[in-house]
Amino acid sequence: MNHSILIRAALAGCVALAVMPASVLAQSSIVGVVRDTSGAVLPGVNVEAESPALIERVKGAVSDDQGRYAIAGLRPGIYRLTFGLQGFVTSVRNGLELPANFTSTVNAELQLGDFAESVTVTGVSPVVDVQNAQKQTVIPRAMLDAVPIPRMFVAEAALVVGTKISSQNVGGTRAAVNPRVTAHGSVTKDTTIEVDGMKMNTLVGGGDSHPDHNDGMIQEMSVRISAIGADVSAGGPHINLIPREGGNDLSGATYVGYSNGAMQFDNLTPDLIQRGLATPDAVKLVYDANASVGGAIRRDRLWFFGSLRQVGNENEVANSFYPDGSPGIYDQRVGNYTARLTWQPSSGHKLSAYYDYQTKFVGHLLTPGIDVMAALRRPPVIKYTTAAKWTSAFRGNFAIDAGYGISVNSYTEKYQLGVEKDPFTPEWYATASRVDLVAATTKVAGMPQTGTFNFRYMLMSSMTYVAGAHALKAGLQWHIGNAWNTAQANADLTQRYRDGVPDSVIVYNTPARRFDRMNKDIGIYLQDSFTLKRLTVNPGIRLELFNSSIEAKSVEAGRFVPARTFPKVPNTPDWLDLAPRLGIAYDLTGDAKTAIKAGVNKYNRNFTLDFAQRYDPLALQSDTRNWSDCDYLPGTSTCSPLTLPTNRDGIAQNNEIGPSNNNRFGLTPARNPDPNIKRPYDIEYTVAIDRQVLPGVAVTVAYYHRQTYNLEVQDNLLTEVSDYTPFQTPNPMDGQPITIYNLNRAKQGLVDLLDLTSTDNSKSRFVYNGFEVSFAARLPRGASMFGGWSTDRNVTVSCAGYDPNTFRFCDQSALNMPLRHDFKFAGSQPLPWGLSLGATLQSYAGAMQAVN
Repeated sequence: MNHSILIRAALAGCVALAVMPASVLAQSSIVGVVRDTSGAVLPGVNVEAESPALIERVKGAVSDDQGRYAIAGLRPGIYRLTFGLQGFVTSVRNGLELPANFTSTVNAELQLGDFAESVTVTGVSPVVDVQNAQKQTVIPRAMLDAVPIPRMFVAEAALVVGTKISSQNVGGTRAAVNPRVTAHGSVTKDTTIEVDGMKMNTLVGGGDSHPDHNDGMIQEMSVRISAIGADVSAGGPHINLIPREGGNDLSGATYVGYSNGAMQFDNLTPDLIQRGLATPDAVKLVYDANASVGGAIRRDRLWFFGSLRQVGNENEVANSFYPDGSPGIYDQRVGNYTARLTWQPSSGHKLSAYYDYQTKFVGHLLTPGIDVMAALRRPPVIKYTTAAKWTSAFRGNFAIDAGYGISVNSYTEKYQLGVEKDPFTPEWYATASRVDLVAATTKVAGMPQTGTFNFRYMLMSSMTYVAGAHALKAGLQWHIGNAWNTAQANADLTQRYRDGVPDSVIVYNTPARRFDRMNKDIGIYLQDSFTLKRLTVNPGIRLELFNSSIEAKSVEAGRFVPARTFPKVPNTPDWLDLAPRLGIAYDLTGDAKTAIKAGVNKYNRNFTLDFAQRYDPLALQSDTRNWSDCDYLPGTSTCSPLTLPTNRDGIAQNNEIGPSNNNRFGLTPARNPDPNIKRPYDIEYTVAIDRQVLPGVAVTVAYYHRQTYNLEVQDNLLTEVSDYTPFQTPNPMDGQPITIYNLNRAKQGLVDLLDLTSTDNSKSRFVYNGFEVSFAARLPRGASMFGGWSTDRNVTVSCAGYDPNTFRFCDQSALNMPLRHDFKFAGSQPLPWGLSLGATLQSYAGAMQAVN
């Protein structure tokens, strides 16, 4: 298929959408049926939704011949609904709370009487969405402020039942490091982070890395974790940060948090001391200061919002020390400088733009056992997100939204000042990093220092058409990006010892510099929704085009590699895939209090530049080689009169270093993709029942199943399984024999890896099954809470490969994998005098342990 034709067609569609009369993007909706007191449906009823959250203040619809109405394109907020028809008393519904991405069903009953009369009703807002199959939790600002949790959007999203977090951030002790959040067996790079509907994931790790968004700019957070519609590509959690915009009244908010070492217990026990732990992990300092202000520059026309944030921590790291013997400190700081302008030039039109500049500094990237001067540091470089959006609202049946955004994430990891040396000086061994595998210590310079410079650009446009019980949404999302990466290591190697005795070295292909480009990541989607009596069907289809390339690059020689020049490699890869989506919701009791939901959805795996980068010949590579330092004095050994070839300035490599384990090391790509490799994808199945058990309280029981297809397997074209010879050795744990395989010495170092798509489901598959019971409550007087229990099981089969040593325990389906249980609760309650009470509980199953 000709991709350029599709792209031109998509652009033409976007232009067509842009010139059509339209209204604001459909974030939420209010729907229902209007009847008279006898139960007969009433067509022609004028229904108006009024809220300060709307650009036009009032948005309306007219009930159709079945008495149905639908008002789409509504922002989160508090609404007033008015139902009017000549010959009937006007009905008014006050205080309707509408969260993000929610369809609120509000039915009305009109009495015969004078049209000028009115009846006002104030009731509890609906808590069951009977028209969407998705599982969603909305966390309002009041709860974000009240609950005791680090003010980081990922940590806050992890409160949602069904999500899992990569690492706990207790009390903000890792305030400058965003953990990763997943749901229902998803991978971390499939988590989508949006600000007002604009995807802001960085390019690092295929989108696994997230910006450090300013918590003070968030008005509300929406977290969707299943049955996600065609407007979102990836199948992990979808986190939408809905920003504050200011208002007609000047207002502000301030948050200050602080803790230090006096607020924790000493966990250094005699048993740990006996095992060699001199100092445990400990908190020295944690702080967070966040101030925000917003208001009107011109009332009802132009608003501003600004926020400043400084957050940081200093943590003592186990068995790490400064030269004077004091504990090593993992010190980090993050600053946010955020500004937002919102302009309403006329009724029904709105322009908004924001800029969130972030500074991030980590003084010592320490882990236990690393000497402070061997730790890398991360000085600030350039890091920001920005976007501009246009919305319009001037004809009730149409909605449009268009925007442009940028996400920049650039950082470097450098040696401590004073330890960076020229790797070609005669005293190169003095600057090499030293790792003792027995003592678990690292000395001198540490890992190679690197530079990562990522720039993502995005364009999006969508249109929604709503008529009675029918809603159709179409859109385009276009992302491109560039990434530059550098790497340099002192001595171009790391020396490894065993209790002080030389063991091996890890050599690097440094200097390494690469440039890779994401030429297009395009999603064109169509999402429909139509209601047949009590049944609502949500079919969707998404067309995705992805193309990236390895750009031409040259780099000078290093200690273990010559000067290298590589040409451009286009279409690495070039994919075109479909992703159908289907969700259904059935209003079981007809009163919008009980819904049966189901969904079958395909999600293509998310990629940025991670596919191209793993085949870039100038990516950082390492090779572990034997090292026999006979005299324990680097550079003076008399083991052999031979010397290895020189690479620069007549300096010979150390003749004590053994041969390479990779015949292609640093010269040509040792890893390549099969030309027919396919994009991995997930199929997710969901079944759930939602029930309003009390006014404002809903309970959900749900089952989830996910299976991944087109899994990748790897083959070394230069070796076979038959090249490995088995032998047995005692298991150090119980003395039982273990079979281990040795590669034929003649095949040592022969590497030509091919990545291809698995065709044998019995040897390569991933299956997830999960079950949840959860609740959500919006109670009178502003109380809000949610929580529940979830249990799940992941089963991975990875028995396809070329090395029989990897076949041990490769089939988890034969291992009786246990169910793992999580419990969560979060809630807040306003108190007198402007106070509030918040509480959270998160209980996770322990991390799975690897078995060899």
